[in-house]
Amino acid sequence: MENAIITTANDEIAVNNVNGYFEGIIAQVATTGAYTTFQVNSLEDKKRLYKATNDCKLLREYEETPLQICDFVFAPSDITDENGMPKTVLGVYLIDEEGTAYLSTAQGVIKSAVKILRDFGEPSTWGQPLPVVLKETNTAKGRRYKFLTVE
Repeated sequence: MENAIITTANDEIAVNNVNGYFEGIIAQVATTGAYTTFQVNSLEDKKRLYKATNDCKLLREYEETPLQICDFVFAPSDITDENGMPKTVLGVYLIDEEGTAYLSTAQGVIKSAVKILRDFGEPSTWGQPLPVVLKETNTAKGRRYKFLTVE
């Protein structure tokens, strides 16, 4: 498994463990290229995955906006680091009930998404979309920390 897949934009491990759930996600990303909360068997499933990872919006542009999430995808995402160099990191794609995907590579958002899956189970068991909101706070060191809340 390459470190590039499991790092964030800050070269930090995205999530230490979250009760082992994250390790399973990383293993599947390393093996298949993505972890999805929906089946990827048919051509339509593959189109849905492709659309989510190639035609997505930046989650940071929807801060404080409730989104009705019905699926997640964890997959490598290409970003540009602080020095202008390209880098591949783990990204999480939140998919709403209309099929729109929202991408974040923020460590706090990835950790929140993993916790949602751990605590609420797979979206196929929810019975309805889950309302989530992107929030931001400052750390003691003055850095911004983005995370998801459930409403």
